[in-house]
Amino acid sequence: MNRQVWRVIGSHAGAAVGMGLPWPMLLIVVEDSTTSHVLLGLAGAARLAPYVALSWLSGRLADRRERARIVRLSLWARLGFLLACAGALAAGSHVLAVLAATAAIVAGTPAYPALAAGMPRLAGPATARATSLLVTVEVASFVVGPAIGGLFVGRLPHGWVALAGALLVVASIVAFGRIAMPAPDVAGADLAGRGVWSLLRGNSSARHALAVVAVVNALLSVLGLLLLQLAHEVWASGDEGFGVATAVLGFGALGAPAFAHTRTMSSGRACLLTLAGAAAAFAILPGGPASLCALAVIGAVAVCCENVATAVLQTSVPDELRASVLGLGDTVMVGAALVAAVATPWLGDQLGPVTLVLLVAAGTGALALSWSSLPPPTAGVAEDPGGEQQSDAGEEHRRERVPLRERHGEPVGGLHGHKGARIVTLLRGGRRPRLRPSVVLGEVHIAPDRA
Repeated sequence: MNRQVWRVIGSHAGAAVGMGLPWPMLLIVVEDSTTSHVLLGLAGAARLAPYVALSWLSGRLADRRERARIVRLSLWARLGFLLACAGALAAGSHVLAVLAATAAIVAGTPAYPALAAGMPRLAGPATARATSLLVTVEVASFVVGPAIGGLFVGRLPHGWVALAGALLVVASIVAFGRIAMPAPDVAGADLAGRGVWSLLRGNSSARHALAVVAVVNALLSVLGLLLLQLAHEVWASGDEGFGVATAVLGFGALGAPAFAHTRTMSSGRACLLTLAGAAAAFAILPGGPASLCALAVIGAVAVCCENVATAVLQTSVPDELRASVLGLGDTVMVGAALVAAVATPWLGDQLGPVTLVLLVAAGTGALALSWSSLPPPTAGVAEDPGGEQQSDAGEEHRRERVPLRERHGEPVGGLHGHKGARIVTLLRGGRRPRLRPSVVLGEVHIAPDRA
C-alpha cells in the first residue's frame, strides 16, 4: 500500500477512537446527576442513533462532492464539538456535554462511507488489503475508544478526557493533510434511473451484503448483552468475568487482519459458516479459557465477514452510488444492533442465554447457506433477471471484448461473470494477458511496461 493509504487509515483510526473517548465519562456523570433510567438509556443511545438516522444521507453527500473535502470538514467539525464537550464537562453542564459529543458523532457519519467508497481509486491494486484494515479500524474503534476512555475514569478531570479525544482528532487532521479523493464522475450518468433503491432491486449481491452486515452486528449485540447473564448464571464468574469477556470480544476485532487474507475468509459463505460455528461452540462451552478463545474468534471473524460484504459493495455498486450504499450499510448494521439490544434482555429471560445464542448462530448459518454461489455483478453491469448461465463461448467472447482504459482506477464494464473480488494490474503494450474469470472483477488498472 502507498503512503497516502496508510495516512488515511491512520487518520480515520485516530478520529474514530477520539470520538469514543468521552462516552464512559459521560455515562457516569449522567448517572450521577439523575435517577431516571430513561435519561441514562437515552444518553447511551445517543452514541449510536446518529448512524441509524444519518449514515444513509451522509453517504449520498459523499457521492456528490469531493470525498477528501468531506472527510476534512468532518474532522474539523469533530474537533470543534469535542472541544465544546470538554468545556461543558469542565463547567458541569452535563446535558450540553452529551449534546456536543453526539454532535461530534453526527459530524463523523460521512467519513467512513466516503473513505470506503474512494478506497479503490486511492489504493489501486492494494484495495483489498486497504479495505480490510479500514473495516477493522471502523469496527474496533467502537470498542477501543470507550475502553481507553474508561481507563481515564477517576484518574483525570472530566473535561480532560474529551480534550484527549480532541487531540487525537488534531493528529488525524495533520495525518490526512491534503490527500485528494475525487468525487465520482457522474457526467452522463443516469442518476435518476440509477438511484440506490432501483440499484438494490436489481442487484442481489448488494442486498445480500447488506443482510450480512445486519446479521453479523445483531449477533454481536446479542452476545454483548448476554455475556452478563452468562457470567452470573452459567459461568458463575460474576462482574469480573463479564468485564473480561466483553474486552475479549471487543479486542478480538483487532485480530481480523491475521485471518482476512486466508482462503476461508475470502469467501462470504465460509466467513458466515465459521462465525456461526464459533457462536455455537461458544454457547455450549462451560466458560473459562475455551469460551474466551471462542469469543476472540467471533470478534475477528465478524470483522472478516464485514470485509467481504464491503468488498462486494465496492465491486458491485458503481462509483457514483457507492458511498450512498455504504452509508446505507452503516444505517442497517447499527439499526440491527439496536433492535437486537432491545429484544435480547426479554428473549434471554424467556429462552435462556444458551438457547438464544444457538438460535442466532443457526440463523447466521442459514444466511451463509443462502449466499449465492454466483459471483457478484461488476459495477455498472446489471444482473441477468433470468439467472441463466452463459455458455463457454459466451465466456470466451467476454474475455476477448473487455474494454481497457488507461485512466487509473476507472471502473471497467464487461466483466460480468468474473469471480473473486481482486483488482489486478495489466501491462500496457504488445503483451495482453488473457482475462480468466477466476481472477478478474471490478476495476482494471493499466500500468506502463517495465524496461
